[in-house]
Amino acid sequence: MTVDSLPASADDAPATPRAPEAGAPQRSPFTLLLTVAPYIVLLGTFGFLVKRAAKTITNNDTYFHLRFGEEFLHGGWSLQHPGSVTTFGTNDWVPTQWLPQVVMAQMEDWFGLAGVAWLAGSLFILLAVTLWFVARRYAGPIPAVAVVVVALLAASPGLSMRPQVVSYVFVALTTAAWFRTSHDGKVRWWLVPLTWVWATAHGMWPIGLVIGAVALVGIALDRVVPRRIWLRHLLVLVLSAAATALTPVGPKLWSAVLLVNSRGTYFSEWQPAHFTKPYAVAFLVLACALLLRMMRRTTPASWTEALLVLLAGGWALYTARTVMVAAVMLVPFAAKAVQELARRRVAVSRREVGVVLAGAALSLVTLALVVPQTADEPPPDADWYAELDALPAGTVVLNDWTKGGYLMWRFPGLDLVSNGYGDIFTDQELERNFRMDATQPGWLRYVRQTGAEYALLAPGSYLEAELMDIADWRLVHRGDFVDLLVPPDDWPDSAPG
Repeated sequence: MTVDSLPASADDAPATPRAPEAGAPQRSPFTLLLTVAPYIVLLGTFGFLVKRAAKTITNNDTYFHLRFGEEFLHGGWSLQHPGSVTTFGTNDWVPTQWLPQVVMAQMEDWFGLAGVAWLAGSLFILLAVTLWFVARRYAGPIPAVAVVVVALLAASPGLSMRPQVVSYVFVALTTAAWFRTSHDGKVRWWLVPLTWVWATAHGMWPIGLVIGAVALVGIALDRVVPRRIWLRHLLVLVLSAAATALTPVGPKLWSAVLLVNSRGTYFSEWQPAHFTKPYAVAFLVLACALLLRMMRRTTPASWTEALLVLLAGGWALYTARTVMVAAVMLVPFAAKAVQELARRRVAVSRREVGVVLAGAALSLVTLALVVPQTADEPPPDADWYAELDALPAGTVVLNDWTKGGYLMWRFPGLDLVSNGYGDIFTDQELERNFRMDATQPGWLRYVRQTGAEYALLAPGSYLEAELMDIADWRLVHRGDFVDLLVPPDDWPDSAPG
């Protein structure tokens, strides 16, 4: 049996072609509304994403990516030997997100923060368009747009100017590609270069390999391709894995991924999700659609579909940050499930493709016109920031962990103790930062050892309160973002313990 002679799957049956317009009866207003409604909703979704991207950039992680990109572009860092933004981060780390960081920094050089905001919006729109076309392969316009909107809601916590959005796009493409392979048996060699690019963009690229491995098991169990064709699919997976070792970073990329996974305890997004939060509820809506379909169907699902859905469920249970991965993985399967409520699936026409792509292009043009007025400046400086600008280069500043990204971008000359980019810190340094930030046992000793001359801490934080109550640090300036504190004159000799 050849690939061309594979039996057709009921789930992959051809869509009903559009009826010719000549001689067709006039459509009722209700029918016309149903025809245009999904595109109105999709264009409205584009508008919402444009509005989200057009705001002042406040995500702290965006700013440390900008700082790192600046160091790669102009600061003398190399991919083989990156430096550090602080003397308190001494780990021999490996860049895993260098390509988007460099692109972000270059956009800032050319267009200011407005260019960075436009780049964020372009990624949001790219994700929405990708999910739309994935869903439309298996569902009509109305079910497809419903699934896309819910999936974007589930992914919403991750929709900021961070490289992880690239991973969401690639997860959607990889899942759709392998699932399609289980139907048509075609060998999709393009997954190899896609994985190579993914490995330069974000550390979630192993998820693509896991998706491929699980799909290969399902394809083997479904027996939809001859063994020699299955081996070609296996070769795609092997070459994809090999490609990740051929980026400019080299094979060290693998060890870097393992290191990140071992440090999840220090980061809230690596903790299990709370399924009462809105984004997680949106994921559960997608999962419920699949559950209802499973209860209604009279024939069992293919092994490939079942295993990929189970894998998505596993990602959702793994950590909060992988709920977004699970949501985009479920799009083709949820679209099929919702489509079963409709009578027929209308084929994708060139006009539809044109409308969607034109809407996406118009959204990006609109965003380009808006961001110079709405997103060209960072959050407003406090009046006293000028005092920080005047400090000597290398001045040690104890800072709030979660604020470190913006502070390192805004005050590049200061030696800030902590930030959220965990790769640059050793395990001991992460433990130190964690204990100080949470005022856990030993925190004051760690503060004393930093030799900090100033502190920039979140208003009302535990660390701020404890420094003032126990160690007699003095609040000099208040701010909406951070407060400025200084130690007593006899610090650190006066420090308790």
